[in-house]
Amino acid sequence: MTAPGDPQSYSSGERVFGPPRGTFDPDWAATALRSNRPELDHPTSVRLVTQAWELLRERSIRGDELTAALASESGVDADLAGAVSAIATETARFYLDRP
Repeated sequence: MTAPGDPQSYSSGERVFGPPRGTFDPDWAATALRSNRPELDHPTSVRLVTQAWELLRERSIRGDELTAALASESGVDADLAGAVSAIATETARFYLDRP
């Protein structure tokens, strides 16, 4: 069951697999995060993945560096920061870094 304000599931088209190449869709990334961390609500997930994405883009950091920066700047524990960082890093790998 989804909570009010949660996005509807994607059922067709490119967004079933991910956002178009070169873009960042915080709702899609938040849904991916929540598949690993279901205890998070959607607004919190959107906030965290958006913050991670901004850090990734502004500082060109990924992986462990991104985890440390996110934990420091958002105040979340290292485990949650790692889960968020993994989503942002994977999104960058698939949607920014490919030729």
